[in-house]
Amino acid sequence: MKTVSELREEIQKHISKLNSTEDIFDLFKLLNYPDKLLFDISSKRKKGVFDFKKEDSQRIKEIYSILSFDEKLPVFLLETTTLVPSFIRSVTTNFDRQYLHFLLIFTTDYSEVVFVFPNREKIETGKHKLKLTKLIVNKEDIHYTDIQTLSNILYEEESSWRDVWRKWKKAFSVERVTTAFFEDYKGIFFALRKELDRQKISRKESHEFTLQFLNRIMFIYFISKKKWLEYPKFIDWFWGSYKRLRKYGSDEFYEKWLRQVFFKAFNNRSNEVTGLPEEVTKVISNSPYLNGGLFRENDLDDIRVKITDKMFQKTFDFFEKYNFTIKEDMPLDQEVAVDPQMIGYVYESLANVAEEIYDRNDLGIFYTPRVEVDFMCRRSVVEYLSKQIPGVPKEKFYHLVFDLPEQKEKIEGYFDKEKLWRKLEEVLDNLSVVDPACGSGAFLVGVLNVLAELYRIVYRHLNRKGLTDFDLKFSIVQRSLYGVDVMPWAIHAAELRLWLQLIVETEFKKEQLRKYPLLPNLNMNLRVGGLSGSGNRGNQL
Repeated sequence: MKTVSELREEIQKHISKLNSTEDIFDLFKLLNYPDKLLFDISSKRKKGVFDFKKEDSQRIKEIYSILSFDEKLPVFLLETTTLVPSFIRSVTTNFDRQYLHFLLIFTTDYSEVVFVFPNREKIETGKHKLKLTKLIVNKEDIHYTDIQTLSNILYEEESSWRDVWRKWKKAFSVERVTTAFFEDYKGIFFALRKELDRQKISRKESHEFTLQFLNRIMFIYFISKKKWLEYPKFIDWFWGSYKRLRKYGSDEFYEKWLRQVFFKAFNNRSNEVTGLPEEVTKVISNSPYLNGGLFRENDLDDIRVKITDKMFQKTFDFFEKYNFTIKEDMPLDQEVAVDPQMIGYVYESLANVAEEIYDRNDLGIFYTPRVEVDFMCRRSVVEYLSKQIPGVPKEKFYHLVFDLPEQKEKIEGYFDKEKLWRKLEEVLDNLSVVDPACGSGAFLVGVLNVLAELYRIVYRHLNRKGLTDFDLKFSIVQRSLYGVDVMPWAIHAAELRLWLQLIVETEFKKEQLRKYPLLPNLNMNLRVGGLSGSGNRGNQL
């Protein structure tokens, strides 16, 4: 009987060598699924029996049946030409019409494999929405959470297919990863804060410095996923370069290396980098211009802090365990990874566990789950639209705002017939959303996604072309979103999350940062204690 560590080691070794259909079959054998459940590798399914959309069918090369529990719980492998989220959702929705429970695996060339666990979420009697949880495994960049998730679907002779499905559901849990990450984060956070306490730094300063430092590192991991840094695993390369020079133990990494990345490389001052090897200087000189609140020198950076190499190694080991995704998922489309929402989550949670440093116990900081944020944002937009266009029954706006894309054909027909698209555009253009206690920006991000979704529908019907996703979101952020908070760290967190929203799921490239000088300063609409700007803000939500 293999131990857990032995199993995980074998899974990692197997994933790193994925190269063919047979390797996927062998993965399930490694996970102890018996031969009687597995199909022969030649068991292909014809695309015609699934009634795919024409464009989806053209993107699917082959469909393999991997295994099945009495035809109640099948697993399919799809070799495709793309892994874009809209395609995966469309194909999965098609399978959902034929199977109650199933697992899909997508890949283009086996360098990256996407495991898709679908689950129906009930919204009312007789109606459900399809929620997709994805595990994206890259064989060149395997993480602890990837291996842990796969090892958790190990077959242990469960008595029924329902028990197996429940095990899969538990394994493909984003909340499980989020909880594990935060617990590990707290361990590193309090270890570093304690080290600063020993350096005679005040409790408040050591708390806020530690929070800022760890979130700077976390943000670099997000930026690395965007492939804006020369090395996809930038921190790994940068820290490795330091250690290859046998500098480990000199305790110079934070002061002489990392601070130069923070304040020079990311602030368009690469010509001021000194004392680093030529190759390292060349690489970090190509870093994107990130002159936002997080990488702007502040009073905390003036504190004489010593972060030992040993302490940074612990920090590095922690972050390397986890996979990061730069997409802040919608409630019905999630990835088993750490997303930008975590920036706000750690700010809010750690502020609550350390309220004593602020000399007050009424901060009123609460974490609101993403699904609740999404519901509240959509409900608020419905109320606003209903008041601004009173001649339209409110239920029509509910369908327009809440229905999934594939369910909107009927309601869009109504707006077509009533010629309401131009009026709807005008009302959206005059909307200002103000969050007077924005915290880390969860509701601002939620409203941004809802408004972007509505604008895309409106522009499609008005035949407006040429506006990119970036331009659309950028205009919404600049024109319509405002936030206020009493805590400076909250404004920084909200700024970062809006910033990531603009550059993540769009075609935005790092070279464009100089074309959009306001982009790094999104907090022009985010203020500590008051709103910025002047003049008519339109109708406020």
